[in-house]
Amino acid sequence: MENSVKSRKGLRTRAKRNDSVEMDALEKTCVSGTSGVSVAPTAHLADKRKSHELEMCKLRVEWQKEKIDELTKERDYLKEQLVSAQTPQQVVARYKNILRHFSRGGTMSAAFKHVGVDRNTVVVNAPIAELYIAAPDKYKELLKNHSSQVKLSAFATQCAAVIQEDPAVQDTIKAFKASGKLLPLKRK
Repeated sequence: MENSVKSRKGLRTRAKRNDSVEMDALEKTCVSGTSGVSVAPTAHLADKRKSHELEMCKLRVEWQKEKIDELTKERDYLKEQLVSAQTPQQVVARYKNILRHFSRGGTMSAAFKHVGVDRNTVVVNAPIAELYIAAPDKYKELLKNHSSQVKLSAFATQCAAVIQEDPAVQDTIKAFKASGKLLPLKRK
């Protein structure tokens, strides 16, 4: 057994030869950095991966900044629309526009979409237009007392209260809804 171990020391085995070939190849593929120091290929690949990840993060940050700017502009536009909190005359004009599109044979949701307003907004402000159409005199009287400082929703509530107080106006509104002169909106 000792002889076989001694005889193997001087022999080069396949594993050792492969290791030395790999070491030679590894030494040849080492990359020199700017400082003149050799960098192992795995370290070079790790550097490349990190710089690629950094570039991707920079792109993501730029995209997010653009998205933030876009959303900020949209927010400012919507705030401007709210501030311009609509006048009763504008509500009536919008209601008539929706009514016109609806009476052409479309659906209410299509008419809302065409005018660019959601159903809830129309339902909340509908008493203003209903009072304007069904009882113009009462509407004018209420409008005289309306201040531009008062929110539109408060004015709509006042109009709804006037409608609820007068059964004749309620009957007129029901008849107009049945004949298509008003939108057949139902409040919950």
